[in-house]
Amino acid sequence: MNSEAATVVLAGITAVAAIVWLAGLQFLTSSARKQQRGEGLDPAGFEDAGLSEGRFLTGAAEVDGQAAPLASKAASLLARGALFPDTPVKVVEKSDDRVRFERVEPEVWPSTSGRWLRRGQFSFSPLGGSRCRVEWAVELEDPRGLLRAGAAFQIAGLIAIIAGCWTILTFVVPSPDPALRWQVVQMVQVVHLLWPPFLFGALYRRAWRGVAARLDALAHNLPYLDDAA
Repeated sequence: MNSEAATVVLAGITAVAAIVWLAGLQFLTSSARKQQRGEGLDPAGFEDAGLSEGRFLTGAAEVDGQAAPLASKAASLLARGALFPDTPVKVVEKSDDRVRFERVEPEVWPSTSGRWLRRGQFSFSPLGGSRCRVEWAVELEDPRGLLRAGAAFQIAGLIAIIAGCWTILTFVVPSPDPALRWQVVQMVQVVHLLWPPFLFGALYRRAWRGVAARLDALAHNLPYLDDAA
């Protein structure tokens, strides 16, 4: 490989790396913005919410049924671990119109979205006739550390792209040894610092979506669950 070909190869790899880096930056940024714009950042219903460092999600569903039986079903399902099978929760309060629950610290932390759960509640409000409004609110452990980890890899990736390109362009491309010039392909090693931002961004999104999806599904499905289910 001559110097001209080595320069072209280096430029191509660097360009692809820069595109991937920009894509990772966009993915991290959009992950953060999705939650900032997302509905449900309302801590209403938790007495000490203002003192909490967690994050809140809320939602609601209008379903068939009466408040007291629906509350009993929700408490039963929570007590038996139906919400997050790998994350133990305990019911700390149960009335005819409200069920509160908290996560129990597990011996082994689960890898699913349930690991972010801190506490939550279901509230039941009669709408008249045979209809009821089910409102849920949940507080999560703050998962923004995932974004910080992704940002750290973004910085490291940018440094690796710049430093790697400069080093190879300075010491490898001008080398009189053709075999050494083939080492320009080692620029692909920067990929090890480019993929983690996608991972951390995806885990951050999963933390929110997984918890919200389970709570929303439970609220909508309560009328169709048997009392003994």
